[in-house]
Amino acid sequence: MESPQRRTSDTPRRKYSDDEINDIYKLGKLWLETGQHKRAEALMSGLNEVAPDFAPAWLGSAFLRSVSGNYDGALLAIQTALRIEPESTEGMLYLVAVSMTVGDVSTAGTYLGEVGEAIEQGKVANQNVIRFYKMQLARYQARGK
Repeated sequence: MESPQRRTSDTPRRKYSDDEINDIYKLGKLWLETGQHKRAEALMSGLNEVAPDFAPAWLGSAFLRSVSGNYDGALLAIQTALRIEPESTEGMLYLVAVSMTVGDVSTAGTYLGEVGEAIEQGKVANQNVIRFYKMQLARYQARGK
């Protein structure tokens, strides 16, 4: 997940600059990547509160919820991220992964198609995203075997 600039917001709790939000997110992402989930959870939850329109933090929260087995909570967090950034291929792919986990192959197939089209149109250059797409597509195709 890359950390794009966040949209401006009129939320009364907003006391941090965009750079500060991005830096806090980067630290939370580092903690996610190094398995320090409790620390990451504290930062992602805090970001969800003070910067509710910052989609990457919602995806971080979704990951943490899914790791703990809270798939309904993960789906809600992903849906929040996608309301903020509807074209997020990372968000769509994470929705695919969690949807496949809970057996919602219809949703998974729909979003796999959207991401596949974006890749074919050259809108996705990140090789990690493309690799994750291919893994989820293989998982989707193997479900009936």
